Amino acid sequence: MILSVTTLLLLIGVGIYFFFRTPIIAFSKLHIDSGEYIACNTNNPLVYFMVFCLPDALWYMSLLLVQTFFIEEKGWLNRFLVGVAISLPFLLETGQYFGCVSGTFDWFDIITYCLTLIIFLLCSRKIFLLLHSKQS
Repeated sequence: MILSVTTLLLLIGVGIYFFFRTPIIAFSKLHIDSGEYIACNTNNPLVYFMVFCLPDALWYMSLLLVQTFFIEEKGWLNRFLVGVAISLPFLLETGQYFGCVSGTFDWFDIITYCLTLIIFLLCSRKIFLLLHSKQS
């Protein structure tokens, strides 16, 4: 069930990137030509959210959902993987800020990742309990 939801979230995010965004690095690296993009009025806050923030929130939520498979076991490697998943978008944005990672640093992305993480933690007690339990 979780993998189905994760896949759906990723497909929706990729669809938004494919149809509504200007060419992105990931598509060019994969030699994918998406053709004509649908022009959007990004001055509208709702459109901006749907085109720029929602895909990021969807991939991050998908990543966090996949981590629920690692939560079942309480070893150090599983804790490490969960920690990497939680911190990955913040590390990528930090890398973009300092020019170590290609892309553009954006405070809206940071806010989107924070809100997504909060929603996930509120909905998933497993991750919260794992991160705050004693090492067994």
